[in-house]
Amino acid sequence: MKPIDTYNDTAERARVFLAYHDGLMNTRSRRERSEWREKFLSVMRWPKGSDITRIDSKDAVVVLKADATLTSDHFSQAWLDDQLRASLVFGVSALDRYVHERVVKGIIPALKKRPLNKQQEELALPVSTTLQLAGEAVAARKKGKNNRPSNIVRKKIQELLYKRPFQSFREIEYAFCLLGIKNLAGQLQAAYRVGDLKEVREQLSNIAMRRNQIVHEGDLVRHERGGSIKWHPIPRKYVADSLDFIDDFVNHLESVG
Repeated sequence: MKPIDTYNDTAERARVFLAYHDGLMNTRSRRERSEWREKFLSVMRWPKGSDITRIDSKDAVVVLKADATLTSDHFSQAWLDDQLRASLVFGVSALDRYVHERVVKGIIPALKKRPLNKQQEELALPVSTTLQLAGEAVAARKKGKNNRPSNIVRKKIQELLYKRPFQSFREIEYAFCLLGIKNLAGQLQAAYRVGDLKEVREQLSNIAMRRNQIVHEGDLVRHERGGSIKWHPIPRKYVADSLDFIDDFVNHLESVG
């Protein structure tokens, strides 16, 4: 499995949340007609006079029973905006996982090259890993076998890095430094065909900020004492544009090496 495969999988799921938002939005402004309701109950062989609610969207017709957990309100924009929030979170997760996979798969070959850069030299492993490497080397030597310490190192680096987010430009730049890749900004400038990456950095930072507001704060607006609960607005266009931006960004990262 290649790093880009992990990105494509998660990015596709992000788009599905966007489709849920669009495909489940209720377009019906009035209650269904009584004649339709009676015919539907007859076809379904449900008790005559059962209370049902019809939801019409561009992709589906949903019929809610009286005792349904969901109500027609849950098919309104206010509630379906959470699908947009989920879409944005998955989009950022796709980027994060992609960068992690790039590092984990390339870190050992990168550390074997000399000279090491500052970020590579300062990458610290726990003492327990060093002791484990030494112990396994001794045990293997006694058995006349060749052990592969690089597998242990790779696994420990994987554990360490999965605790660290790679969502902002600064964090992603650090990740590529671990791979020994120099001048990420310059390579991306060439890929984007721009003089500087100010707009790219700012957009990436804004997307990461919105993701954190959703994940860590429930996307609730911060307020002083008192006041009512309010959610940050999340326009559909913002989410769609953000997913497109992340797609382009990852495609450009693929060309960096």
